[in-house]
Amino acid sequence: MPKPYFFIILLFVLSGSALTGCNRSGNTEAEQAQQVAPAKVSIYTVQQQNIHLIENLPARVQAFRISEIRPQVGGIIEKVLFTQGSEVKAGQPLFKINSEMLQADVNSNLALLAKAQAEVVRLKTQQERYRQLLPSNAISKQEFNNTEAAYQQALAEVAQTKAALARQNLNLRYATVRAPISGQIGKLLVTEGALVSTSDTNPMALVHQLDKVYVDVKQSISEYEQLQDRLNDGSLLQRGGADVSISNSQGKLYPVTGKILFSDTSVDPNTGDVTIRVEVNNPQRKLLPGMYVRVGLNRASQPNALLVPEQAVQRDISGQAQLMIVKANQTAETRPVSLGQLYKGFYVVNSGIKAGEKVIVEGHDRIQQPEQPLKITQWKSQYTTDVGTLQTQNKGSDQSTAGQSSPNTGEKL
Repeated sequence: MPKPYFFIILLFVLSGSALTGCNRSGNTEAEQAQQVAPAKVSIYTVQQQNIHLIENLPARVQAFRISEIRPQVGGIIEKVLFTQGSEVKAGQPLFKINSEMLQADVNSNLALLAKAQAEVVRLKTQQERYRQLLPSNAISKQEFNNTEAAYQQALAEVAQTKAALARQNLNLRYATVRAPISGQIGKLLVTEGALVSTSDTNPMALVHQLDKVYVDVKQSISEYEQLQDRLNDGSLLQRGGADVSISNSQGKLYPVTGKILFSDTSVDPNTGDVTIRVEVNNPQRKLLPGMYVRVGLNRASQPNALLVPEQAVQRDISGQAQLMIVKANQTAETRPVSLGQLYKGFYVVNSGIKAGEKVIVEGHDRIQQPEQPLKITQWKSQYTTDVGTLQTQNKGSDQSTAGQSSPNTGEKL
């Protein structure tokens, strides 16, 4: 190969090596610049707080009282005396059943009573006359005794006829069907002209008392036992009076008040749930029978609980909850934690952190590598409500919570 070509090739090789060295040097400097660039994050300082534990449980509304309107006598319905869906008072007439036959029975018994009473008067007069004749032996002793027995029998017939008349008068009264309780009456189940009898299986209408309602709360036996265990070991404190709140499936509270009546003494073998019955004042009729609601039961308090914002919690590929903790050298480390319950954007942390530690709430994605410096600001909650009340989420039989807060994977009450 001629020498000029050799020098040209050598020049190209040396130029390429120089350029490669420059690129490597430039990349190293860029990486170093990136390593030292601080990540902007907002933090929350964990503190101990005394909180009220509110168990948020699924429930169904039941009417305080339900009355089935049924006939006590048979006949043809002549009139309907109420408006469907209206409020009725106890004793208010609801239906008028044809009462002509019942009135005829009353008149017949009145005639029989008058006849029996006349017979009593006749026999009483005869008995008095025979009593005067008996000393003179004008009548026999046997004849006097027969008259006295006939008089007593006539008295019994009068009493029997009066009882039958009272029954007929009751049947006549029952021809007007009245409301046994005050409440809201539902749709009409029979119409004018229908034949009803006391043996009918279907009611004529239903009346629900709704100014008060029962709310039957369902809690799994495992959660119930966990609550009792934590009360017994002192991690939770029993509250003297349990507060009750009622909300719909979207979390909107109803303007009602309630109190716990009792917890059932048996477990449903089909669902494994214990029923807790709550009595709720419902003056505005906001709660209707059959509605699905969620009930907040404040039965215990938790001292010295550690709360972290919901945004601070991350999860690894296995679903384990973890937090990014700010170390003393102003860098971050990832730490697995055990979570408790969630309330308005805050989780209770059962284990994994201590009071006074700082957790990263926002800016996780800005931390690209270990030991990266942090530019720290204090996180401000968007919630103005005091976080001193803890509300639990029950997965239970609630099928309408999709799209809400993610279910708790930690310890549940």
